[in-house]
Amino acid sequence: MSPMPARSASRVQRLCRQPWAAPMVDYRPEAAEVKATPHHAVLADIGYGGVHRRDAADPRRIVIGTPPVGLGMRELWRLPAGPTEAGWADDIGYVLGGDFLFAHVLAAEPASGDLAAIAQAAYGRLLAFVLSSPCPALLRMWNYVARINDHEHGIERYQAFGKGRAQAFADTGISAGCFPAATAIGSLAPGLSVHLLAGRHPGSPVENPRQLSAYHYPLTYGPRPPSFARAMCYAGPGGTRELAISGTASIVGHLTMHPRNLRLQLREILRNLRMLLAQAQAQAQAQAQAQAQAQAQARVAVRHFGDPQLLLKVYLRDPSLGPVVKPALRAWAGPRAPILFLHGEICRRELDIEIEAHCTMPCPVTRPQRQCGPADH
Repeated sequence: MSPMPARSASRVQRLCRQPWAAPMVDYRPEAAEVKATPHHAVLADIGYGGVHRRDAADPRRIVIGTPPVGLGMRELWRLPAGPTEAGWADDIGYVLGGDFLFAHVLAAEPASGDLAAIAQAAYGRLLAFVLSSPCPALLRMWNYVARINDHEHGIERYQAFGKGRAQAFADTGISAGCFPAATAIGSLAPGLSVHLLAGRHPGSPVENPRQLSAYHYPLTYGPRPPSFARAMCYAGPGGTRELAISGTASIVGHLTMHPRNLRLQLREILRNLRMLLAQAQAQAQAQAQAQAQAQAQARVAVRHFGDPQLLLKVYLRDPSLGPVVKPALRAWAGPRAPILFLHGEICRRELDIEIEAHCTMPCPVTRPQRQCGPADH
């Protein structure tokens, strides 16, 4: 399979800007030392390997069972310097700092277990904890499901996970308008690993006009449709605007496009990512204009700062195909965008690649006036 042709990164570079010296999330070499500094506090330190692990002494540190493809990297989430609280609430590890909460749970899965029930219970515990915290607004979630494409009890395991997740959201009164951005990937490690970012203030969900919202999928995709937003835009540290893009695959409407054709799948994914970036920018600019009118201002200045800060996380079903997609992704995202390649199974068996992204938007922050949780019903 030949590499894809290079494309200009200028459109992405215009949409994604880094407005402060230390981005909220970055990738670091596996061996790099990670610690707080006089300027920054560590919210989460996430590694990738062959097994799921939790550091009992430091809940900031977790390892996800999706091995890196090529150079091993760690995912580092940071905040401006300030007090943080880290600890355990039963089996939930958490770090609370500033306007953000990082929390995670690792649920064991017995050989005869029901994944839907396990997911519902794990999500139920995690959501109850988040909703009772100072940061009750879900922003971003990551789910790693063992043997995601296998069938058990008459249902695909991804669909069983989705059924349990949807029921937990319903049980806690969280409706579709408050679903977070999310990724669900097949892991090589046993157990169900879930971690999340929540905020003191809610974000603004972003949907993709090229795709049907996942929570409106027909029943052909399972007894309950997937419970996530295509992306979430939220106020970051220091007044930045952060855009978290969910795991994005070669899907148009609700249909799989280009099964078993990695080259064409990647092109479709980049179209979807480009559309989400444009939608988020347009949505943020409309919010800023509405805010300006409400404040009777002539205009709101939108400034661009420094170089782009776009991060990509690429999941490959076949890790040997990394060299096929890397040149096209590097050309699309720009030479300085960090890209992390991981080995993981995509939730649809016929797909070979999924990409999630994080970007800093060049727009003023406006916080939506809405409640997410039981009060939303």
